[in-house]
Amino acid sequence: MSLRRTAALGVVLLLLGGLAACGGTGRRGPGAWAHVMVLPDGNGRLDLYAAGPLRSDAEVRALAEEMARETFPGARGTRTRTLTDRGEPFARVDVNGVYRPGERVSLRLDTAAVWRGLEERGFPDAGVRLWLPSVPTTLRPTAPPNLGSRAWRLRKGTTPPVVQVTMRPQAMRWGGAMALPVVGAAGVALAFFARWRRLSLPGASLAVAAAFATVVTSAGRQGDNLGVAGLLSGRALEAATIAPLAALPLALPAAMVLAVTLYRLARGRRGSGHPETLPGRSGAFW
Repeated sequence: MSLRRTAALGVVLLLLGGLAACGGTGRRGPGAWAHVMVLPDGNGRLDLYAAGPLRSDAEVRALAEEMARETFPGARGTRTRTLTDRGEPFARVDVNGVYRPGERVSLRLDTAAVWRGLEERGFPDAGVRLWLPSVPTTLRPTAPPNLGSRAWRLRKGTTPPVVQVTMRPQAMRWGGAMALPVVGAAGVALAFFARWRRLSLPGASLAVAAAFATVVTSAGRQGDNLGVAGLLSGRALEAATIAPLAALPLALPAAMVLAVTLYRLARGRRGSGHPETLPGRSGAFW
């Protein structure tokens, strides 16, 4: 395999690994799980994974809708459906109007409804996980998490936690995330069009570093600040959330230029400040 293909394959695997690390449902422990989600557009969601004592998907949907209405009191409406996660069916309830977006948002989430519904239907224990937008947040639960970050195990004899949530979105965080694809594009431009290696090599390194920072800082979630603040919603919010991820594909050509140029420098090619033709002409890339 050529050096160029090896470099490309390595970058692709790195990026896919970083994205995969951000995924997953995170369900562990008890057989029944409820994921209580506060979404950045002012709505909410409840996912219920509850097999065993419940005999049909219809029962799971009915229980999930009951839980959602009690967990998010005052919501304007719900929509319930059955979905599949890795071959396992679960009920999803989309809840409209959970909170009003603004500069400061406060919510009170009581998990008693989740535990009560599962206990009444024969579940000996259950897990509840709380998902929140990626904005500066203060949590004040009545019981500390015991199944990892923002997750509780509920069983007979324990008091389901009540969680007070305060969110303070900062739109400037999205602006900082959007700087990453700009930096990546500038780095790629230097890598391909600079006539000196002392500029093209730092440019390629800068583009790769911007892609790495995109994964590490969860730049793809910083658009949540715009939604919670009430600045964007709907398709515009989706586009703003995805936009910082443009730094990721820019890392591929930059890494290939970097790898090929360093390889040729290691073989003894001169590159100490002497003018060069464009990479396409000098053979530095192709």
